[in-house]
Parts: sequence; C-alpha cells; structure tokens
Amino acid sequence: MAVKDRIKYTLRLRLFLFLVILVITILSGVLIILFVSGNITAGLKESEVFIKNQHDNVLKNTRGLYDNLAAEAVSFSRSLSMRIDNHLREENLKISDLNDNPALLNEIMSNELHQVILYLQKSKSSGAFIILDATLNSRLPDSEYTKAGIYLKNMEPNIISSSSPTIYVLRGIADIAYKNSLPLHPQWRMEFNVADAPYYYLPMEKADRNTSLSNLYYWSQAFTFPKTNEKIMMCSVPLIDTEGNVFGVCGFDVSYMLFKLSNIPDYSMYNRIFCLISPVENNVLKTDGSLFSGGYSARSFMNNRDLKISAGKKSLYTYENNENSFIGYHELLKLYPENSSFADNEWALALMIPQEDINSYIVKTNLKFIYLSSLIMLLGIVISFVLSKFYILPISRGIDIIKNNPNNSKKTNIVEIDELIEFLSNKADTESTDPNSVILNEFLNNIKTLTPAERTVFNLYAQQYTAKEIAESLFLSINTIKTHTKHLYSKLNITSKEELILYVEMLKESGKDLNKVLH
Repeated sequence: MAVKDRIKYTLRLRLFLFLVILVITILSGVLIILFVSGNITAGLKESEVFIKNQHDNVLKNTRGLYDNLAAEAVSFSRSLSMRIDNHLREENLKISDLNDNPALLNEIMSNELHQVILYLQKSKSSGAFIILDATLNSRLPDSEYTKAGIYLKNMEPNIISSSSPTIYVLRGIADIAYKNSLPLHPQWRMEFNVADAPYYYLPMEKADRNTSLSNLYYWSQAFTFPKTNEKIMMCSVPLIDTEGNVFGVCGFDVSYMLFKLSNIPDYSMYNRIFCLISPVENNVLKTDGSLFSGGYSARSFMNNRDLKISAGKKSLYTYENNENSFIGYHELLKLYPENSSFADNEWALALMIPQEDINSYIVKTNLKFIYLSSLIMLLGIVISFVLSKFYILPISRGIDIIKNNPNNSKKTNIVEIDELIEFLSNKADTESTDPNSVILNEFLNNIKTLTPAERTVFNLYAQQYTAKEIAESLFLSINTIKTHTKHLYSKLNITSKEELILYVEMLKESGKDLNKVLH
C-alpha cells in the first residue's frame, strides 16, 4: 500500500496530471467559445459562403440573360411594328384586313421570317415568335382562340451557329417552312391557341401608344406550351402601329433547357444543389410557374408544390412545403422597370439544397473537427508526459545527490536544488568539525546497540527515574535493574546516571530526535 501511495503522489505524476488538466481546460475553453459564438458549426458557415457565392454567380448570369432578352424583345417589336405597318400602308390595307386573309398573312410572315431568325440568333434565346391578332379562317370551331403567326425554336440554345442554325418551325404556315428549308417541329401546328395565354392578352390589354414599349413587355410564368412537353417562360411585347392600333405580340422564350444551361451550379460540395427562377406571392415561391436548373429533377421531386419562405440559420433561408424542406438563399429579381405596367409582379432567383444534405455535411464537418480536437488533446497528453519526465529528471538527480553524498559539488542547474545541496553540504561540514557533534553522533550510534530491555531502562533513566523506581515500574528486582544499568553504561561509554541525563539534554538542545533512535 505504501508503494502505491508513493507512486500515486510522485512529483512527476502530479505534474503530468496538472499538464493534462491544463490541456483539457484550454481545449474545452476553445470549444465552449466556438460553441457560444456559433462557429462550432463550421460546416454551416462553409455552406453559407458556398451557397451565397453560387447564388451571386447564377444571379449575375440570369440578370444578364433576362435583361438582354427584354431589351431585344422591345427592339424586335419596334422593328416588326414598323415593317408590318409600312407593308400594310403600301398595300392600302388596314389591320382589320389581316383576318381571314391567308394570302396576306402568308406574305407578311414570309417577309418577316428572316427578321425573326435574325433576332432569334441575336438574342441567343431558345425561341422567337410573332402572334398576330388574326386567324386564317374564322369559320373554324374555336377560331376566336386561334391566332396566325410564326414560332421558331432553337433546338440548341446557347450554341447558335450562324452558318447552320438548328431551327425548327413550331407554329406557322408549313409552306413558309418548306420554301426556306426549315424543318417542322414534331409538335408543329398551323396557328397558336391562345385560350389560356396571358403572354398574349396581358401585353395587348396594357398597350397604349403613349406608353413606351420598354414599360409594356411582359414575362409569363413558366408553363408547358400547348401540344408540347416543354416548359418555357415567354417575354412578349405588343405590336402597335403608328395609329396606336394593337395588332399582336412578339418576343422570345426561355426554355427549361436554356435556363438550365445558363445557370449550372457547382456540384463540388453538394450533388443535389439547384436553382430556380420563380414568381413570388405572399412570401411563397410559386414553383408551378418556375424554371429549374440542377443536378437532379427538383421540379418533379417537389410535384409543383409551393415553397413557403422562412428565416433559417445565419443569413440563409428555409423553404418548406408539406413534403420537403430546403436550405438556401434568394433575392428578388427585378425583371421590370419601376414604371412598368407589370412592376407589381415579383420574381425571385433562389438557390437551395435539401436540408438533409446540409445537415449531413455539417455532421461530417463537425466530426472531423471533433476528431482533430481529440488528436490535439492526445498529442497534448503525450507532450505533457514527455515534459513531466524532463522537468522532474534534474530534481530526481538532485535528490539522489543529497541522499548519496551531499558534499558532492556536482550541480543540477536548478537554483533551488543547488542551494539546498550547498546548504546541506555546509551543515554536514559544520557537524563534522564540531567535537560535541561528533560525541553526540557516537552516543546516538551506541544507543542503537542496546537491547530492548536496556533501551527501556535507558528511557526511564532519561526521564530521571531512580533505579528503585524503575524496578517498581517494570516489576523487576533491583538486582536485575542494576545488571541492565551496568551493561548500558558499558555500551554507552558512560559512568553515571548524571552523565546519561547530560547527554540526553545535549541531544535535545542540538535538535536531534532521540525517539527515532529508541524506537
């Protein structure tokens, strides 16, 4: 048990435990500070920076795309309005003469075909169209919802070649396509169906000859174009003649594919990151009217369910519906000038990631942080163990010097221990040169030679008992006491009780502990 206690309380063990506690305390303090300050979720901070950087890139691309298309659409409308109006004036015709006049409609569309191709290539959109407020045959069923025009689709948006463009005719007179060697789209139809076409009616309703075309263009919500399977957004501008008559619309479209190619996010951190451009109503993203871009089909994943926006962690937002939850960031996208007829329509560009992906990344990042902290703590413990050894080593050497030979002049380079060795050495020298000290040391050594019975008698003499009192105290005969007295006098090299008491008093005055010798 004594050995265990000695090991338990050695200086080295005490120092080692102190250093371990110091390492743990410092590391715990750092972790607490990081936790309180919110930096313990390193993965969240990294995700926030990544999402915002990605959003800034996508926002820049989207603004450039949509601003350019709006400007080109206004220019397209001015050019077409003037050209068609001049053509009708040259023929002494009016806007109303377009209806039920296939030959005139064919002539106008043929004349404007190359203008449409030119603007389609110039704008780098996925489609360009002209819709006139006229029909080829008003006697057909539902003719009030069918409108003549032309709709060209670029099948490779963002990769337009002026020498061999991949352009199909989606709507328009087939004879025009054949004469100009343009293939018909697989979902081709002769005329437009505008039964549910806000991109057609709304710009025409807002049209006013006193209003600049720059304030009349309209961005539709994303929708699947009739008789096709492609989701698009349309930017349409009214066609107005010099007399203020509105006779149709023209513009461009942004297909799902064009938006996706123009806004490809970085998948290096998250595989399921995606962005969308969406109308906003009452702090809700209307996903049914949105275009998506991402590494997986977020649109089908959400089943066109709207996403409610709420504040999230740090500066990010949470987007939720009954089935899904996402973390991301969005900003309102200014698609219209302030004095536009459609300035109240709000749009947002959002970039988001499924919440479970964010949580998984945060857990992985924090586990790495914990593993690193544990490694640092383990390293600190190892260093503490080594330091404790080197710190205690000179102390142990000093103690060995003191125990073995305090007169040794060898130094430990530790001031306190060297001073102690010097003190003990000086004290030993003093004692060795003092005659009284030599006599007393010899007397102490002689005491060690006494038998237990003799030591008992010596102890009582030291307390100034008489021989008779000792005999009575020990229940022995006086002769036995005298025999013990004779023997201890001989061993101690003294001749009387008085001399014994004198030595005892000298020992007490010199500070030597007689009890240690007697026991």
